[in-house]
Amino acid sequence: MRSDIAIPAALATLLCCGPHIVLGACNFAKTTINTSPGFNIVVSDNYKILNDTTANIAYGLYCDSQPTNIDGVERWFKVPVDAVGTRIPIASGFLEALGQRAKLAAADYPANLTNICIDKSKVKTLDGSGTGVNVVFSNNASSDGSKSVRLPSNDSLTPLQRAEWIKFVAAFFNLEEQASKLFDSISAAYTCHQGNMQYLKSAPHAYWVEYTDSPTTYQIITSAYQKNLLASAGATNTSTDGLVDNTNVAAFQAAVKDADFVFDQTQLKKYGQRITEWYSDFGYKDPQNQGVSFLTQRNIWRMDKYTSTTGVSNYPEFAYVRPDLVLQDLISVLEPTYNKAHVLRWLFRLGGTTEDTTEISSSNYDCAKPWMSVVDKCTARKDFHGGDVDEEASSSGSNNGDKEDNNNEGGNHGSSNSGRAGKIAGGVIGALAIVGLAIVATHYYNRHKRRARARALSETAFGGESIGLHSTRR
Repeated sequence: MRSDIAIPAALATLLCCGPHIVLGACNFAKTTINTSPGFNIVVSDNYKILNDTTANIAYGLYCDSQPTNIDGVERWFKVPVDAVGTRIPIASGFLEALGQRAKLAAADYPANLTNICIDKSKVKTLDGSGTGVNVVFSNNASSDGSKSVRLPSNDSLTPLQRAEWIKFVAAFFNLEEQASKLFDSISAAYTCHQGNMQYLKSAPHAYWVEYTDSPTTYQIITSAYQKNLLASAGATNTSTDGLVDNTNVAAFQAAVKDADFVFDQTQLKKYGQRITEWYSDFGYKDPQNQGVSFLTQRNIWRMDKYTSTTGVSNYPEFAYVRPDLVLQDLISVLEPTYNKAHVLRWLFRLGGTTEDTTEISSSNYDCAKPWMSVVDKCTARKDFHGGDVDEEASSSGSNNGDKEDNNNEGGNHGSSNSGRAGKIAGGVIGALAIVGLAIVATHYYNRHKRRARARALSETAFGGESIGLHSTRR
């Protein structure tokens, strides 16, 4: 046998090692998890395991042949996947941020998708069997049998924890490195803006609320998502665990009496008259004479400004993916002098001059350059104190703030510091008349200063608009 004849590498391997199939490594990227979002990813040469530690389910992903000797994996998927189904809006947002919108092949209700860059005519309605798709993202790990993959759908995660699930979704496309870079940018921006709000001289009071009618309840939302957002924006409140009795409207009104701002997530139905509906739901028969700042200034806000052509809110689809932008929306409402250039995307003033929402279109979302995947840098600063706005700016406004000054006693309900209210802890001051009068005078001066600032901030941000009710499209 001639020794100078070249032997092909594959044949040499076969002659050397026997008739075994030799698999090439998948070269999967290892992923670092930063926020304890409820999942982890274990990467091997030829497979990766996605562990949903909340639902206690393990998903296996492979690039060539499905491993047969791995215990504990409930479902296997060959990646990258080509066709995706979704029963949860955030999955569509993750696909958009990852540049994979074209992979969306089916949805629970395609008409409810708000992403204008998706060709809805090519998106089928999911039939429950997962036909025509490789994976179905859902809030139920069993919605579509072996093709189901759970994504969190409630607010028990903080904004950054929820957003980090982009890495989980990215694993199905082998895009973990891209997802990690995007999330790191989002996290850095969020943390930076959060840090900049820690130097406020007087923090605003804000509550997140919700009314339901079956059964009738009045909620102060204290879930991790809403609680973290408000705190990150520099807001405070006196509620830690919500209401003891959430069926008592008087208890609700007393609990939020010290609010400067209220953020609402009630399912309102009377388009064009939603502010009237809101007052009715929460039992405010004469809101302008309640002596309550958020009612007097009509600072009731919602997160459904961006909608589809049919009025479906974009918030669940895009906003959960970009908490840095949501936080900037909140800051722009609470502290409009922080970044005057910021344009609100999802926050919508229910108590404003109009109830019109903003339809997502090519005028505010460029499919060729989607802002979902572009994160503006934030500059750390210690000079922003939320300082006083020129009180003369509020002199042309209503005097309802003064009316509240005279009527809003006792709104602190147990807090030792109610932020902008400048309220004095300890209740009623009895003896020592001179000292008492001095303290009371200071109390009213600070209260007036805070209310004047609230009016000035509102007028600075919203052009000193008068308040009325306009119709809005459905």
